[in-house]
Amino acid sequence: MSGAGKGRRRFLHACAAGLLATSLPGRAFGRAAPVRIGVDAEFMDPNSTADDAILLGAQAAVDDLNARGGVLGGRPLQLVTTDNRSVPARGVANIERLAAQPGMVGFVCGKFSPVVLEQLPVLHALRLPLLAPWAAADAIIDNGQRPNYAFRLGLSDTLAIEALLGEIERRELRRIGIVAPLTAWGRSCQRAAERHVSSRPQDRLAIVGIEWHRWGALDSLPLGYRSLLDLGAEAILLVANEPEGAALVKGIAGMPAQDLRPLFSHWGISGGRFPELCGAALQQVELDVVQSFSFAYARGEDGDRLARRAMQHFSTASPLAVPSQTGIGPAYDLVHLLAIAVERAGGTDRPAIQEALEHLPRHEGVVRSHAPAFTPTRHEALGADDVRLCRFDTAGRLQPR
Repeated sequence: MSGAGKGRRRFLHACAAGLLATSLPGRAFGRAAPVRIGVDAEFMDPNSTADDAILLGAQAAVDDLNARGGVLGGRPLQLVTTDNRSVPARGVANIERLAAQPGMVGFVCGKFSPVVLEQLPVLHALRLPLLAPWAAADAIIDNGQRPNYAFRLGLSDTLAIEALLGEIERRELRRIGIVAPLTAWGRSCQRAAERHVSSRPQDRLAIVGIEWHRWGALDSLPLGYRSLLDLGAEAILLVANEPEGAALVKGIAGMPAQDLRPLFSHWGISGGRFPELCGAALQQVELDVVQSFSFAYARGEDGDRLARRAMQHFSTASPLAVPSQTGIGPAYDLVHLLAIAVERAGGTDRPAIQEALEHLPRHEGVVRSHAPAFTPTRHEALGADDVRLCRFDTAGRLQPR
């Protein structure tokens, strides 16, 4: 097992025991009380790499900020990590525990939208800012709450689906079959797809059918694909996480060439060991994956330093071989933006921090130049120009197209 793997195993065992506060860096802060930031993700999911990537980005930001003196005149930042095991009820309990920690100013979530959607009422009741680098369901931000404590620096389902459907249309493919999970995330993507298709001329795009799958029901994926072929699908819009996505790829890779359709996938499959789960089948299908951050486009010295740290952590020779890198840059930038909000709020009062997040100054991040990241009416930091389509190469690296 690699050094990174051993470190991850030690971390997961600690997470399983409950709240885990990461150790402070070497800089001496005396008796200054830490300013705490939570990270709640699916740390015991054996297939996920998004959890480790998000934690790496957040911890790198904390380390860089602490090396520059911390916040509020010399208080160190400290991460407190909880494991929701991808179970919404655990996620809700974790938010209650995090909010009770002294000096807690916000939390970074993991990749699973169903968990975050269940957390929304509690985090608003506790006035705990949510920073989302991955979870994409539209309703996480479009939640109807005022004030709104949810902020995202990642793709929404609408952005992701519109980019994928736009690529399908550019390739002059019209009849679309959708494969999606029977969850709030899947329904969010369905609505986004139907809105986009209805906005186009009738002869440009059409949804011929939707095949729903349950998490873990891997045998149903190839059968659903076959049903969409029977309905005349020319392209498949895939919404899945890595186990389900790999089951589909392996199930169709051996089909006759006339039965193969290009796959256009939401980024859920990039949050785990997808290339490993697919094996050789991955090179037998045509697959485009939507992303919002790649180390190929990381900005500035902070981006270069973050890439080197990620390569060391994951024991890779190339930054493009780092798994789930689309979560690393956003988590890094979100922690920096939260630190700026803490400074502007002048303390750890969470309503003041929420207001400060809506009135941030320009910030040069590793993902993009935030000018600003959020406003009182816009809690989505990214737009259509931030969406990138990628493909896995023969080494399992996501290469921007």
